[in-house]
Amino acid sequence: MRKIFTLVVAVFLLGATAYAQEKSSNGEPYKVYCEIIGQSHALTNKVDVELDFGQASKFWTGDRSLYDENGKKIKFNSMLDAANYMGHRGWDLEVAYPVVGFSAGSSDSPEYHWVMSKMVKDDSEITEGLTTGDMLKKK
Repeated sequence: MRKIFTLVVAVFLLGATAYAQEKSSNGEPYKVYCEIIGQSHALTNKVDVELDFGQASKFWTGDRSLYDENGKKIKFNSMLDAANYMGHRGWDLEVAYPVVGFSAGSSDSPEYHWVMSKMVKDDSEITEGLTTGDMLKKK
């Protein structure tokens, strides 16, 4: 009886996996994620923002900052300003959390991490309406 139950569960899981793969490959929408990483500065009220789509980026030379259509780096007034910018491009906020420096007595301002999601039908839609420094270098 236990073997039959295990077999039924295995067949069900295989079928569900095949359905999920078929669904994502036949033009059905699927959810993708992006992380906004923001750093505020003590001397200004602006926030520097970088985007992480999970793409490979060179540690020292990668530029994941956002740029406008003229190639000028965008400075946001706050993390909410950045979230509204992303919201106009179809992104929804999933979760937000701060990361504070780990050294004892650190006076570093926290780094803000906001995870956003968006439904797409094709990977080309992920960065639609967005330009990072790395994307500018590839043009």
